[in-house]
Amino acid sequence: MGLVLEIVYINLLSPLILFFILGIIATLVNSDLKVPEAFYTGYTMIILFTIGIKGGTKLKHASIGDMFVVILSALFLSFLMLTISYLLIKKVFKFDTPNSLALAAHYGSVSAVTFVAGLSFLDKMEVQYEDYMPAILVIMEGPAIITAIILYKIFTQKKEGYLTSGLTEVVKEAFFGKSIFLLIGGIFIGLIAHEDGLLMIKPLFGDLFYGVLSIFLLHMGMVATQRIRDLKGIQWYSFAYVFILPIIGGIIGILVGDFIGLSLGGTFILGVLTASSSYIAAPAAIEHSILEANSGVYVGSSLGLTLPFNLIFGIPFYFWVSSLMVG
Repeated sequence: MGLVLEIVYINLLSPLILFFILGIIATLVNSDLKVPEAFYTGYTMIILFTIGIKGGTKLKHASIGDMFVVILSALFLSFLMLTISYLLIKKVFKFDTPNSLALAAHYGSVSAVTFVAGLSFLDKMEVQYEDYMPAILVIMEGPAIITAIILYKIFTQKKEGYLTSGLTEVVKEAFFGKSIFLLIGGIFIGLIAHEDGLLMIKPLFGDLFYGVLSIFLLHMGMVATQRIRDLKGIQWYSFAYVFILPIIGGIIGILVGDFIGLSLGGTFILGVLTASSSYIAAPAAIEHSILEANSGVYVGSSLGLTLPFNLIFGIPFYFWVSSLMVG
């Protein structure tokens, strides 16, 4: 228990977490603090590009053979979490099919910010991890989103007798939406660019990364709190899945990471990814594809509740479990 409390203490004093908490407080006290939309778009691009470029740079020295089993495991975890999320939300919490699929898409996908917070935590703990983990982030982001939308199209076809849009558009939206496109583009740049060229862009896509991420989390704290405020007329226990699914996903991801022989850091990161839920890529795709789903429910769940849970409590818990498993 002492180790758990120490890990939680270290995480809560992280500047990233403190910025997030400050954003929550700003909304609770009705501060007039605002982040301009253009600025938000700009630093989102910097964060996603930086993650991709770092991952691409590391991939230059990674063995495809070493990654193969991890990639298969990541895909397995994405589809497993999609299935578990759908069944839990549909059968236990009694949401309708469109909302169940929309939520399953979010919890089957992953959060780049939770991933980066996990890496930052490992840096503080001075724990190493596999260099190719940023590529695993990219791999885990799209499959659940695409599958959930395709399942919705099949559901709609059976219900109405027609498809609201072609599956080609679904795949295009999921793979070429902003977040995945920037991550893949960053990996491509990091993979093929010369080292001296990468040094030229390092001040923006490197040195400033955690500073930009801190402002991003300040904004996310504000948006998350507002999303929770907007969820009126729904009983709190109807959202218990926002805490259940991360714990299930985190533990399963850790078990799989340990089984395939990842290091302590790699096992922890795989657990963090499996426990996280998307609030950038998934909402962008779901909003245009599953029109019957309530955006307040899926964004409020993923961004308003699961993100802060993972950032404040989940990450220390997953590291503690990983430490017990890997040793």
